[in-house]
Amino acid sequence: MLNQIVVRGLLALTLLISSAHGRIWTDNLGRKFEAKLVKQTGDSVVLNISGKQRSFSLSQLSEQDRLFLSRSQSTPSYTPVRVPQRSQPKRRVEEQVQIQADTSILVQRLRAEPQNRRWVYGTPNFEFICDEDLGIGTIRQFAWMFESVWQFCDRFPYSLPRLKAQQNVRMKTYLISDYNDYVRQGGPPGSGGVYQPGLDVILIPFQSLGITKAGNSYKIREKSGNYVLRHEIAHQLMVGQTQQAGWFIEGSAEYICNVPFRQNRMLLTHHQKSVVEYTSSYGWEQSGGRNLGRNLTLTHLEEFMQPNYQTFLERKHAYTHALLLYYYFAKFDGDRKGTRLARYVASLQDGRPESVARQALLDNRSYQQLEADFVKAWNTVGIRIKFE
Repeated sequence: MLNQIVVRGLLALTLLISSAHGRIWTDNLGRKFEAKLVKQTGDSVVLNISGKQRSFSLSQLSEQDRLFLSRSQSTPSYTPVRVPQRSQPKRRVEEQVQIQADTSILVQRLRAEPQNRRWVYGTPNFEFICDEDLGIGTIRQFAWMFESVWQFCDRFPYSLPRLKAQQNVRMKTYLISDYNDYVRQGGPPGSGGVYQPGLDVILIPFQSLGITKAGNSYKIREKSGNYVLRHEIAHQLMVGQTQQAGWFIEGSAEYICNVPFRQNRMLLTHHQKSVVEYTSSYGWEQSGGRNLGRNLTLTHLEEFMQPNYQTFLERKHAYTHALLLYYYFAKFDGDRKGTRLARYVASLQDGRPESVARQALLDNRSYQQLEADFVKAWNTVGIRIKFE
């Protein structure tokens, strides 16, 4: 009897602490995240994750969490007491667990010009110009990926002019049914999509999105996060005064497209693992990677961080190096909140020369000290780096 009372008391105390300070939840795939319970309605629950309210169906949560919720509905509310917890090994926690794509996103047909083979559809932030009448349902099946990347960029520690609400200009993407037409319009042969900065548009062949024709209608062969496509979406979203140094231009795009997708979700807690696997092997769940192993030799940072884009492209493992450098500044450096990176961006947006803005990243460190910090950070996750 005494044991039962103790167990019930601990359960009630756990519920009280969780309701005010958040608890560790587990989804149906075994991923853990910290959140505060806001409310439960029927078969759904609203959780507060880092200040953002997100809705989950009960089926998305673990059996233990569903049991917790069933008990919490009959538990009275009290003023919670914070109880000291047993010390745990320090580990990094992402600010947000995932971005759930809105697969029912609003899609509108803006224009239809059959005589010109031109049909235009719009979502909140993107405009899709098609040379076939795909229909709203087909557009919706991939538009969620564009909008999810937009949401992810909106959570950066610095602001992007493109994402400002007052701009209210949809970003244009041309969907091209014939691959040869895609190449004729400027798509690099063999590529799955391209961003053209001069025209500020993305070109995508149907095959990159898995669009196939079935009778008089179209369908999507698969609904997955396309790596190349997300890279080009990132370039379109990042356009502006920040696009001066090659490592930042390509590193930010690689950083964005290496957030893994699963079941229409961007898994932010798996971002670091995805970057490591993309660098060292064949990518997240064998989706494609550089396969460079875990021992890398890279160009000295003082040379690599110079702004000349053509010189950047000639560097050894340029894209991988850029990804590791951008991720370092975003997630490892200093306070691990991207503060120095935000200062660098703000300096560029204020019109300062890139060489001046770069001092915000050094923050009174020599390049040798920066290299030492960079090597130490990546060594903690099994990537060993030397410079030459």
